[in-house]
Amino acid sequence: MDKKERVKKAEPGTSEKVNTAVINVSTLFFRDNVMIDKDAGIISVLNMQTEDIGNTLEKHNGKLLSVTRTGISAMFQESCDDALKCAITICQEAELEERKPIFKGLGIGIDYGMVCVGVVGYKDLEMPLVMSESMDTAIFLSESAQKYNSRIIVTSDVASRLVGFQTKYNSRRLGKLFHSGTAATEDIYDVFDGDLADTKYSKMRSRLFFETGVDLFLKGSYLEARSYFIELLKYDRNDAAAKQYVFKCDSCIAGTADEADRQYLELR
Repeated sequence: MDKKERVKKAEPGTSEKVNTAVINVSTLFFRDNVMIDKDAGIISVLNMQTEDIGNTLEKHNGKLLSVTRTGISAMFQESCDDALKCAITICQEAELEERKPIFKGLGIGIDYGMVCVGVVGYKDLEMPLVMSESMDTAIFLSESAQKYNSRIIVTSDVASRLVGFQTKYNSRRLGKLFHSGTAATEDIYDVFDGDLADTKYSKMRSRLFFETGVDLFLKGSYLEARSYFIELLKYDRNDAAAKQYVFKCDSCIAGTADEADRQYLELR
């Protein structure tokens, strides 16, 4: 009997812990409260998304964990490579004409860590329960992706488990993420293989400039870092991450940034 069957038939109160890659897929239809309030048919759209993503998950050895207000979550016990390939495929398939309307504002976050899967219940009611700090991080990254004009953001825990990450995938180091609950810090990466062609090639051309600016920012050389991001924006004014760093550099130079703003791109 495989793990899926054991979880399905488990008694309420039982659980299983696994170390695994976790992804969360978010779209405008999950994040827009106004849209949900106005349109009762939103559930049909979310069901179509779940069916499409579920099919892709199965092809990449993924297992659906939950569908909640924060998106569609899944885990990949075999490898982080499966998780990232699945995310890229989801992005590519989202550009098919029949899928574009239901995948607006697509963002995917990927992390690696412990996931606790169990069953809770009362009388005749039984339901699966999934708890994971890594899943919460994946959710946070999927919801943050739009701010940086990204579609896929992964943590350094994921990147370190991918053999040849820097050569196998097109990515750039976005900066540092601070976890307030654990006081842990890690790098996060924008994997732009799932971006639209124009955005992907623009990021490929500017990657060195961007990452040099990030390195200078983290060293506290805010004026020099700002010059790199400004130069980058001259030939790609749509680089949202570069714009964010210009604002952060301005705050640091003006002395209005706090200690966290001087070190981290995101705080969770």
